[in-house]
Amino acid sequence: MWRSRMVDGEQEVVYVTLGGDVLKKGGRAFRAATADQKYLKAQGISSRPANSSIEVPEEIEPYASRCGEDALELAYWCVPESVEACYRDAGIRRLRQWQADCLSSPEVLSGKSLIYVAPTSAGKSLVSEVLMLRQLLFRGRRALVILPYVSICEERVSQLRGSFGACGLRVEGLYSSSDGKWHTGADVAVCTIEKASALLNRLLEDDSLLRDVGVVVVDEMHLLGEEHRGYLLELILIKARLSANMSAASAQGLQIIGLSATIPNVQLLADWLDAKLYVCHERPVPLTMSVASKKAQTPRDPDGLVPLVEECARAGQSVLIFCATKDWCEKAATLLAEELWEKCREGVMDEVRASRIRLLEELKQAPAGLCPILANTVPSGLAYHHAGLTVEERHLLEAAYRKGVLCCLCATSTLAAGVNLPARRVIIRSLKVGAEALDATRFRQMAGRAGRVGLDTKGECILMTRSAKDTEEAHALLSAQLQPLKSSLTSQRLDLEGRFARSLLRFFEEKPAGSEETWCCGPEDVPESLLKDIREALAYLKAQKLVRVDEAKEMGDSDGPLHFGSPQGASPSASPSKKSNVALMATPLGDGVVHSALRPTEALSVFEDLQRARQGLCLDSDLHLIFLVTPAASIEPDWSRYITYYEKLQPRDRAVANAVGVSPDFLLKQSMGHRGPLSTGNDWRQDRERVTAVHRRFWTALALRELAAETSASRVCVAFAASRGSLQSLQTLAATYCGMVRQLCERLRWHEMAALFDCLMPRLSFGVSAEVLPLCRIPGVYPARARALLQAGFASVEEVAGTSLILRCCSQAKSSVLTVEAALRKLSQFESRRTDAELVGHQEVVIRQAALKILHGAQKCVNEDLQQLKDEAEDDDARIQRTKPA
Repeated sequence: MWRSRMVDGEQEVVYVTLGGDVLKKGGRAFRAATADQKYLKAQGISSRPANSSIEVPEEIEPYASRCGEDALELAYWCVPESVEACYRDAGIRRLRQWQADCLSSPEVLSGKSLIYVAPTSAGKSLVSEVLMLRQLLFRGRRALVILPYVSICEERVSQLRGSFGACGLRVEGLYSSSDGKWHTGADVAVCTIEKASALLNRLLEDDSLLRDVGVVVVDEMHLLGEEHRGYLLELILIKARLSANMSAASAQGLQIIGLSATIPNVQLLADWLDAKLYVCHERPVPLTMSVASKKAQTPRDPDGLVPLVEECARAGQSVLIFCATKDWCEKAATLLAEELWEKCREGVMDEVRASRIRLLEELKQAPAGLCPILANTVPSGLAYHHAGLTVEERHLLEAAYRKGVLCCLCATSTLAAGVNLPARRVIIRSLKVGAEALDATRFRQMAGRAGRVGLDTKGECILMTRSAKDTEEAHALLSAQLQPLKSSLTSQRLDLEGRFARSLLRFFEEKPAGSEETWCCGPEDVPESLLKDIREALAYLKAQKLVRVDEAKEMGDSDGPLHFGSPQGASPSASPSKKSNVALMATPLGDGVVHSALRPTEALSVFEDLQRARQGLCLDSDLHLIFLVTPAASIEPDWSRYITYYEKLQPRDRAVANAVGVSPDFLLKQSMGHRGPLSTGNDWRQDRERVTAVHRRFWTALALRELAAETSASRVCVAFAASRGSLQSLQTLAATYCGMVRQLCERLRWHEMAALFDCLMPRLSFGVSAEVLPLCRIPGVYPARARALLQAGFASVEEVAGTSLILRCCSQAKSSVLTVEAALRKLSQFESRRTDAELVGHQEVVIRQAALKILHGAQKCVNEDLQQLKDEAEDDDARIQRTKPA
């Protein structure tokens, strides 16, 4: 196949051969293309859709002569030699036996869905990648990969680009501040759950889900049972399966691949998805688990934590310590650094010591500056890791831990479900996670981090206790069974009935014994409790004007199936002549709710706010707009600080406060500790919570406004009594929320409001004013650096990237690097005056590396912009071709 891509600002056309080799456009590429087409034609495979798939790649060359008979070889599964070489470079030379057994089903290789469960570090991702390659290379379909967190998405994008890119496949990350568009030229899209939901809605609307997508990979499948996001993941799978079963294109099939380390009732999940099931209990690195009871230790170390870490540190082994709270993490890191100050330095190579000094310099130049605790712990190879750190700080610490620069991280439980950071020894300090009890699922995730494949022969998990009761509970936890996975849609409102009920995981949980799943309409076999909930949900959606019911039959009179349509028209199967049929269609508001990815109740609240704002939007400052996109998950105010801050507000900001319902009387009462009723009604508690929520949102909006005005993160942290990590997370959440609100406005055809939010979204994401916003797109450039680059004469990404893309002279390139270095050095003038020559030298190295990263990042941004323009042009061409009459 011929592919094109942007390299150094220029379009490069390459040909990908049947064997997966990438050849630049030229005589050799044309000869290879001619030979491939001739060979495929002889095999009865053409470019016509009905005959374009290579169903049995093992029978065509070059795979027929490469695959051999050893199922543990990558070549056996038709992995191209170029991709296999990338796997070898990453340390993967052969499959494990369980991976080969999992792939050995002919049905799965032909496209049947697959659910498989294997322990942490067993190599689950490789199975899904082999199956993706078969869909991508031999069937010409695309792949959607769904992951729970941005950090894991970033890790997977980097890994897939390294391997899949070798055979000409393009991998794109659709998460965080991405526009969420899956362009025609991208073969693989890696998404968070939220972005995947919004993407899927667009694909369904464009009728391109089954035409283009052949495989959906869901990592961490157990999140289906999560309270907050499980319902969204279930909806993604429901929509994908329903579309596949109702579309004429379903003959091509949609393969769903679900993988997890912790699902107890996995058979139920496999039945629901009509998938092949494979369960592996083999762990590549054996794991031992034990309970350490409190012994006579020093007053500073009542748990006996220090000797457990010291033992591993002396042996050059890594340790993860899971703590119940952020405060515990910081105190544990401080304690260990003080107690092991000398011991952690014994035998440390000069290279590692120098790397720790450079890490400190990198942390100093991060947006939030160097944390005093990390300044004391990093030289000993220790650090803490929790959500209070910024993303940049966490990335630096994670990279240092992987390289062995840090030997111990004290972390909260979120690390267990995040990026891959295995250890020789995992220490769990408490049976609590925050204020909640540690459950079996979280315990397994934490313990599963122990044992580094290829580095250790075993892994250890030690669960620490402080009392006899704790010890008893800990032993019970070691053998505890995981809680069965439950549908998160039990209490959610859904517009589904009849055949749609059968697509729910809950239907499989509650269906009568002996009832078989079918996809026909009708509630005959649907449990009555489920039908009741669905009809109540339909009534709610109709009452809120999110859907409308065809006049052929009112919803309240219906005991029969419902058929779905769109605002443009009813489903073909909804026949007004049949009295039992009802056509259900989305209103413009309902359409906006779906495409915004907001929950219905949340979207209705946003809709009310927007309606009020349209009557009198305050545009003297950004505050009113920022308030409208401030999420409900806001900063808990210090009410004394709040009223002091409020009294200093400018009149224009007071006007915004009045417009959104902020009351100085309420603030005064809160600061004095009054928590009584605000009204005489019976529901005064609910009324009080509503008013309190408005004031919390406004307090958070004030913090976001400060960040968007380029106030330093450290100053905002002090002013609003919040951690730098929580403020950064809030920025990201607000930017995402802003995009959702913008999408709602677009669907409601409030284009002027949508344009305002479109301009605000990147400013919230980066925390800058409009003039330096373009520079913040460059990786490694945060607000202070963007301002420094602007003052140095760089006004755009293109100007920063100009040297790499236009100027080919080495002396000119060196001059540009020096200019960027000089701009960065101004941010560290005080530090550069130090007399310690070694420390100054390390600082210069860090500045030089940052300058090179900025130049390369700017070049990458320009390439991405050019690639996007090309992608959009190809999308338009493809859309025109689809609309042409046959």
